[in-house]
Amino acid sequence: MFKLTDEQKLLVDTTKKLMKRDIRPVVDGLKAKGQSMTKEICQELLKKTIPLGIMGNVVKEEYGGAGMDYLTYGLMYEQIDKAINSVIMISTGVTRAIASLGTDAQREKWLPGLLNADLIGCTAITEPNVGSNPAFIETRAVEDGDYYVINGNKLFITNGAIADVAIVVTSLDRSKGAKGLARFIVDKRESPFEARHIKTIGGEEFLGELIFEDCRVPKENIVSAEGSGLKDQLAGFQVARCFVGLTGLNLMNEAYEIACQYARDRKQFGKTIGSFQLIAEMITDMLADIETSKLLLYKALSVIDEGLHVNSYSSMAKYWATEAAVRVTSKAIQIHGAYGLCTEYPLEELFRLARMLSIPDGTTEIQKLIVAREQLGISALV
Repeated sequence: MFKLTDEQKLLVDTTKKLMKRDIRPVVDGLKAKGQSMTKEICQELLKKTIPLGIMGNVVKEEYGGAGMDYLTYGLMYEQIDKAINSVIMISTGVTRAIASLGTDAQREKWLPGLLNADLIGCTAITEPNVGSNPAFIETRAVEDGDYYVINGNKLFITNGAIADVAIVVTSLDRSKGAKGLARFIVDKRESPFEARHIKTIGGEEFLGELIFEDCRVPKENIVSAEGSGLKDQLAGFQVARCFVGLTGLNLMNEAYEIACQYARDRKQFGKTIGSFQLIAEMITDMLADIETSKLLLYKALSVIDEGLHVNSYSSMAKYWATEAAVRVTSKAIQIHGAYGLCTEYPLEELFRLARMLSIPDGTTEIQKLIVAREQLGISALV
């Protein structure tokens, strides 16, 4: 295992303490009252992370960010509470895209609000008929004077139900396929679009569908010009996949700690159940999954920091860690027996959240095809 610097250790420890002190009590309080997280409460929680640089993470300091490397941010992200980590992951992804690809005017207009959590961002790619192959995007953007008019639907968009700013992948020319794609910054305040909440087994409050009907977006909002839309989005996927995997790692860590404590405390047949060999085997398998996931995820982030091609690394890390999260949370339930199925215990929620992770940002099956293509030079994708 790699060795953390003193600064990284401090940031990890401080993040963990912040989550325990300022974030989790609010989330537990809402749950006890039977209330859902609102956008306003979420923003209040996000603002508490700003002093640690979490909202600015790898964005350059000259643009108002924290100027971290991806590995350091990943170490911190592993500690972020499950109630807000996906909101942070997606919104700060929009921040990074505008910081790295946007014009000076775009940075000046949107970065302050995103960095201060006054604005929530989302990235809109998936559509009702388009999932694993974004080259077939159906959402259209048609030039009209100083504007583009966008029409189409985006589905299963994290943060979609509450987003103020969306980076929307559109087609300018369907006949060109992937080469006809572009990306626009769509600000809901000036270019209104409809958003509706989508309910899933994960209970995610902010997953949404975006509906664009004659949505007029200024030309200066193009952040990836025609021909570079897919390329820029795929580059973003390489980073995002690591952070989806880190979300899984966060869930595994929590499930493992709960399972270990239960194995020490629970008694059957006059002995603690941790002394039973099959329980011990499950604990060992869980730990192996956790440590393997860490190595893959932090290897991928290190390669990103080095500026190297990372498709294989990020895809392996994503599919392994998310599938491992399902295995680990499932074993934690098994160790608890019927108690693990009860909603009064946290494990059934951890399992549901883990099961959500193997699909977004490319399914497990797509990740495996990407790795094979990178290694063999032969594409299995139609």
